Amino acid sequence: MTRMRERHMVPPDATAGPLGSETSPRPARWRYDLWMPSPTARAYAESLEASYTSSYVAELEGAFRDPVRVRAVHYPATRASAKRRFLLLHGNPSHLHHFSANLAFLREHGEVALFDAPGFGRSPAVEEPISLQFMAEVARAFAASLGWHEGVDVIGQSHGGAVAQTLAARWPELVRSGILLCTMGYPATLALRLGMLPGAETVTHAVASRATRFPFRALATAFARAETRASFAPDAIPEGLCEGELALVAARPEIQRSSIRAIHGDPTRILREQAPRIRTPLLFVHGAGDRLVPIAFAERLFAMVAHGSPRSRFVRIEGGHMVHLTQPARVHAELERWLAEDRPASV
Repeated sequence: MTRMRERHMVPPDATAGPLGSETSPRPARWRYDLWMPSPTARAYAESLEASYTSSYVAELEGAFRDPVRVRAVHYPATRASAKRRFLLLHGNPSHLHHFSANLAFLREHGEVALFDAPGFGRSPAVEEPISLQFMAEVARAFAASLGWHEGVDVIGQSHGGAVAQTLAARWPELVRSGILLCTMGYPATLALRLGMLPGAETVTHAVASRATRFPFRALATAFARAETRASFAPDAIPEGLCEGELALVAARPEIQRSSIRAIHGDPTRILREQAPRIRTPLLFVHGAGDRLVPIAFAERLFAMVAHGSPRSRFVRIEGGHMVHLTQPARVHAELERWLAEDRPASV
């Protein structure tokens, strides 16, 4: 396993700042600092930086048109008897730091590996379409780089939940179980439909690229606050998060472009089409007050999956779209019950 992992690793760029990537080692540092006026915003930025302390760059081998590299972290279990293997897939737009509240709990049960998807966080963007199939291939290739080819518990949040379902449909031998935290559902929500409109990619990227100029700064700020409120409501937004996330996008506008590209072709349609093929047990954990993906959309998708995967389960908890971050204890209680049941890899 160690030999395989070393073959796929590329040393991190030693000159990279908090936003460093392989394509732009220190992108617009002044733009990043401009969005950090408050102590809470800077504290959030420091916590984000800490998430990458032990990160590395994984060069992936798979059915890709161009080379794919992702910034990743791989944590060992904190208990010798813990034998699970967890692969974490973040949402859109998001990055690996958004799982920071869950790592200690998961490491008590096994190894934990997570990465920034191409075009998000610190991973460089790619030019080929970043469809659900592409994202699932990236996740499979990353798991393979660790020597993980079967028996993996895949945890996906929001768009990452859609990727986890695609993994279960295409590589059932890889996925022991899927844990979907406020996953994308069916059909497409209003926010998704707006993002799929012609020109959305061009407009949002243009605003993000000019976010430090008048009047684009006001527009970018208003959009970021509205999106953040929708993501967290009815829960409180962590202090400094909105400014910190806006700073990332202002300094790396390609994140916003990747966010729109990831929903081209309506990924909810793909979820509907592949749902009958899923045999892997899936745990849906959804916030009852989720405004970004209303719970009815996730329940509709669960009904499609449950026909072929009767061991799957749907759990409703109080909270919004980011319950894994705002209500970690409640989420962990559901995960504890799920993991306590012995579920062999699907056959």
